[in-house]
Amino acid sequence: MTHYGGPAAHGMLLAKMYDLLDEDQMRQLMVRMIESRIRMKEQYIETMQYKIETYKMARDMLAEGMQQK
Repeated sequence: MTHYGGPAAHGMLLAKMYDLLDEDQMRQLMVRMIESRIRMKEQYIETMQYKIETYKMARDMLAEGMQQK
C-alpha cells in the first residue's frame, strides 16, 4: 500500500469491498463511480468551453482594435 493513498491503495480498497459487498451493493457502487466520472468530465468540458469562448472574445477584441488603427 502506498503512503499517500494513490492508485494502488484505491485498487486494494475496491478489491476488499468487492469481497465484502453483495452483487446489488457492488452494482450500486459501480453506478455511482461511473456517474461521478461522467460529472467530472462534464465539468471539464464546461471549463474548456468557457476558455474557448474567452479566447475567441479576446481574439475578436484584438482584431477589432487592429482594424480601428
